[in-house]
Amino acid sequence: MPKIKFPPYPIPSPSSLPSSPVSLADVRAALGDTEPNKTNAAAIRKIIGRGSYATIQKHLDAIRAERTPVPPVAPGAIPTAPGEAVAAIWAVAWAHAQASTLGRLEAVTVERDAAQSLAEIRAQDAAGLSAEIDARDLAAIEGVEAHMNELDEVQDSLDAANAQVEDLKAQLAAAQAEIERLGQAAVLAARDATIERQTMQAALDRQLDKFTELKAMVSHLTPATGKPTPQKLL
Repeated sequence: MPKIKFPPYPIPSPSSLPSSPVSLADVRAALGDTEPNKTNAAAIRKIIGRGSYATIQKHLDAIRAERTPVPPVAPGAIPTAPGEAVAAIWAVAWAHAQASTLGRLEAVTVERDAAQSLAEIRAQDAAGLSAEIDARDLAAIEGVEAHMNELDEVQDSLDAANAQVEDLKAQLAAAQAEIERLGQAAVLAARDATIERQTMQAALDRQLDKFTELKAMVSHLTPATGKPTPQKLL
């Protein structure tokens, strides 16, 4: 008998569906005084209780960008002074070149630190999302296993019930066969009884006929006194 197939995952109820998409204000309210670089989309979603991770991550990145300090703008490059320039002008140009280089180096360092911090934040976000997904997958697997165990128990009950039904069918068929046999035997017994009764009636009729004949003979041989004479009887 084929087993019943059920959906591997439970269907969410209408009350569990989000009523509206998560906005930037929702993420900002859930964030509160928490530093945006020290949390992730999974933690924010637990506070809000709805919304997709991609939308929450987008709003969280926007808030992080708002709170990230703007690196200083490096001054423009100064061309190398010609060989025939005055030494004083060359010294001033050289000083400006050093300042420009140091400014650019500082800007690159700040950008590097910001990129590294952002990479660490993204890594934390990915780790949080991965842990959340793993937890959801584990819960889903456990739910599927529980449903499969329930299905196995239901299937065993169905198999036992079907076996009982088949056994009852066999008993019913045997009872019907016995009833038919007894009916046929009753018919044969009734026929035999009828035949025997008819036979006995025929024998009785013959005896009555003989008795009637003997009675007639006795009446014919009996004289007026009502006592038969030996001569007449002989």
